[in-house]
Amino acid sequence: MKNSYWYIAGATVLIYLLMGTKKAFGKVTADNIRRGCDQNWGCGSFGASRSGGSRKHNGLDIKTAVGQQILSPISGKVTRFPFPYGDDLSYTGIEIINDTYKVKIFYMKPSVLVNSEVTKGQVIGNAQNVTAKYSSTMTNHIHLEVYNVKTGALLNPETLI
Repeated sequence: MKNSYWYIAGATVLIYLLMGTKKAFGKVTADNIRRGCDQNWGCGSFGASRSGGSRKHNGLDIKTAVGQQILSPISGKVTRFPFPYGDDLSYTGIEIINDTYKVKIFYMKPSVLVNSEVTKGQVIGNAQNVTAKYSSTMTNHIHLEVYNVKTGALLNPETLI
């Protein structure tokens, strides 16, 4: 009985090692620390309650320092620089698309060009100062949204990075 336990345990470890634990996405910042919850501003996790519960957070917030380098989580093509707020063009973002994913990252200033190809882990810009808009009680961060490129479905970035 003891031998069979060790065979099963060994086989499980071997399968785990062969399959690997590699995530689909690379890091977005050097440390990839998620923004927790801020007084008056809610939580940075995917699906967190917004606007008194009338909507959900569509992305994942990752802590940054102002000016911190932002890395591309996927390899793909830079398609545009979207704005998170239609009335405030001082905050920018980036959209990167490949065969599987469409990624939007907001509150960053891109350092690459539209139509350029980027690789996973490449520096694509620098974090902006989001606390200047919201107040010093909010942790500075970038906002990451991920979509299935074929269906357009919103995906949980926490499962990918």
